[in-house]
Amino acid sequence: MKKKLYLHIGMGKTGTTALQNFFWENRKALAKRDVCYPKRGTMANAHHLLSPHIPRFLENEWNFQAVDEWAPELAKSAQNRVLLSSELMAWAEESKARKFCAQVSAWFDVYVVIYLRRQDDIIMASYNQQIKAGPQKRRVDLIYRKQVERFDYPKILAPWADSLEPGKVIVRPYEKQQFHGGDIRHDFLRHAFQIDVDDSFAISNKDSNPRLPLNVSEYKRMVNCLVEDGRMNDHFNQLLMEFAAEQDASSTRELSTQSVLSPEQRTEIIELCRQDNAFVANHYLERQNGCLFKDAEPSLDDSWDGIDLSSEDASHITDFLKGREPRLMRHLAQQIESFKDALAYQKRHSARFLSRSVLGETAASPVYRVAKEDSSPLVIGGVGGSGTRLVVNLLSKMGVVMGGELNESLDNLWFSLLFVRRSILLQSDSEQDKLSWLFANAMRHGVEVTSELTDLLGQALACDRSPVIPEEQLLQARESLLSAPPRDRRDQHWGWKEPNSHILLPMLDRCFPEMKFVFVMRNGLDMAFSDNRNQLEHFWGDLMLEGDNSPTPQNLLRYWIAAHKRMQGFRQRMGHRLHFLSFDRLCLDPEGELEALREFAGIQISKKDMALLADSVSPPKTMGRFREHDLSVFDPADIDFVKMLGFDVT
Repeated sequence: MKKKLYLHIGMGKTGTTALQNFFWENRKALAKRDVCYPKRGTMANAHHLLSPHIPRFLENEWNFQAVDEWAPELAKSAQNRVLLSSELMAWAEESKARKFCAQVSAWFDVYVVIYLRRQDDIIMASYNQQIKAGPQKRRVDLIYRKQVERFDYPKILAPWADSLEPGKVIVRPYEKQQFHGGDIRHDFLRHAFQIDVDDSFAISNKDSNPRLPLNVSEYKRMVNCLVEDGRMNDHFNQLLMEFAAEQDASSTRELSTQSVLSPEQRTEIIELCRQDNAFVANHYLERQNGCLFKDAEPSLDDSWDGIDLSSEDASHITDFLKGREPRLMRHLAQQIESFKDALAYQKRHSARFLSRSVLGETAASPVYRVAKEDSSPLVIGGVGGSGTRLVVNLLSKMGVVMGGELNESLDNLWFSLLFVRRSILLQSDSEQDKLSWLFANAMRHGVEVTSELTDLLGQALACDRSPVIPEEQLLQARESLLSAPPRDRRDQHWGWKEPNSHILLPMLDRCFPEMKFVFVMRNGLDMAFSDNRNQLEHFWGDLMLEGDNSPTPQNLLRYWIAAHKRMQGFRQRMGHRLHFLSFDRLCLDPEGELEALREFAGIQISKKDMALLADSVSPPKTMGRFREHDLSVFDPADIDFVKMLGFDVT
């Protein structure tokens, strides 16, 4: 007959360390009750080396063991029940969890024990733990929604429950009021083994995993952004825990009620998880009312002080650290100097904030300049209706990444929101630099945006651009820009298309000094009869033309000529970084124009793919529409300029 194997798979931040220490210290007492808690595969009193889940950062650090290595040995145990505990197991991929169950079931009658904590509480506890451990550098308000997906309990339980017989997955809520005897150690032994804890068991009241209080935790998060050396980072933990204990010992306790999430955020999480939790309560605990957790839920009226660290608290912490470890603080001071102008917001903000107490400096104004690696986009512009949509489509198929919020015409609405407005021409270089940094950050990095830049974004949003750009599009652009996901783009070819970009070329050339600009030209006589009059009528007409600028065919042609003469003037300034692309020639000779565009952009693409792209190009029905109109209304000199640029005028 097979022995019974009980797998305590966690989860993390549900008293696992306290349980593992209890199991280890009471191995003899457990053995007398027919339970073996083996030495095999232990690290820090837990059986992490026997876990089916191997975290990447531990792959080459720990000697993990396959089931066939340890199962035969444990199956010979003198006790009939074997207990293994590791919170790593809960994070096994579905396929690995199923395979693990199948393998151990060949040797044992398998049971799984898992404690579940309400999602808002476990997200906060995990966040605090990650700050202590060092890898967490982001504020919780930026990541908590993503964490909700991580704690999908039905999904976590499914592979274990599906692999074992009904009733062999023991689910326990992590709440003191639901613990047997009000203690998780009593609760575990009662529900797993029907054992009552008596005086023969040693029970320690020491907090197995103390936490940092909120203000100290925020200080440590900033240290995490700046101190990458693991040993030094750990040393900060020890000192900060000492500081916290001196200030208020109760604040470091595991079940301390400090909240890193607001009542609104916690309520949002609870509502998102309510249905899944009801399923778990019904399916695993046979609770028909669907109540998994019984602790009182937060109220929107609850007071909350936030998690921001005050300058005064930072000074107290810094003074304590300097008194204990001046050498460690000298290293922090060096890191602050290194990162005060870093591109990444978390590093820069942490360095500038801590510089006040560590270096004795007042807060410095951030310097916003587009980083060198972001300074070479490929930008497409032209007079509205000149064929820029076709060009951006072709470049996208060549491999150029055209990200951001796009409208139906594939215009980049982030760019439109920030720059396509008359007031941009009145802003200082410094303000334009900030807006360019904001745009490049959203396109390439997605790091957190400061309130200073958010205010500038609000000013941009306040500029009415209807009916060309509806207010709802601008609002959507603002929201998506601020919520651009964190990433580290290293695309060789990236850029955007916004026809109005040509008006802002001097600013763009200064802010993006390695930019390549494609100016799309279409026959000016065709453009004179275009329905796209937005640039002339709503944005730049009175800046480009003297006198009457009403949207007549004559003025549309005059605007076209003024724009093209202006662009010709940038040839010397930009040299090989400016490319004039004839839409008409692209339609009539796509292979030749595409090859010139490919060479200009520096794109590597096969001849076969280039041929397919060329085959996809066909002239629009509106090409040559000027022939249906009386051209005598135009100034002959204007017609001659169109002809001089190589376009048909007959």
